[in-house]
Amino acid sequence: MIRQRTLAAIATATLLALPLAACTNSGAEEDPTTTTQAAPPTADPADATPQERVEAYLDASDAAAAEGWKDSSYTEEYLIPELAEKQRADDEERAATGAVITGERQLSDWTVVDEADTSATVEFCEDGSSMEATKDGEPYDISNQLGEYVGQYKLVRESESEPWMIEQKGYYEEGTTCDEHFTG
Repeated sequence: MIRQRTLAAIATATLLALPLAACTNSGAEEDPTTTTQAAPPTADPADATPQERVEAYLDASDAAAAEGWKDSSYTEEYLIPELAEKQRADDEERAATGAVITGERQLSDWTVVDEADTSATVEFCEDGSSMEATKDGEPYDISNQLGEYVGQYKLVRESESEPWMIEQKGYYEEGTTCDEHFTG
């Protein structure tokens, strides 16, 4: 089972404890193609691959976290409306804590589990161990939520001329290592 959480919730779960509903991993037994290095972002969102859209979303989410979640407008560019609404509400709650999260998230082991013309599922390894939180300029402990996670995002688009939008975000259960998942 995959436990659904928003990306920022990984780093701030001790602040908010907002786990999302679980979903199943429909492609774990397939032999997907793995890419370990990110492709450069494209100028037109409609030309971006599912991986590039997820990377751009995570970058935008990290930028919002670094500013204390004061601006959640990025959600509309990357998430379907229902998920964008949920993310904005989560960001508002995080903003109320006064915490700021900075640092670099490392992404690797990109795997396309399933891709069709209008739907795609990608998995990746996310390592947030170099990220840190501060509150009122002082270190704020979120260490139990930082580390390595295996993520799975499902994306959709109305047509091949439209950009990929994230429909579902999830992470495998705590303790699922990237090495075991991607090479095991």
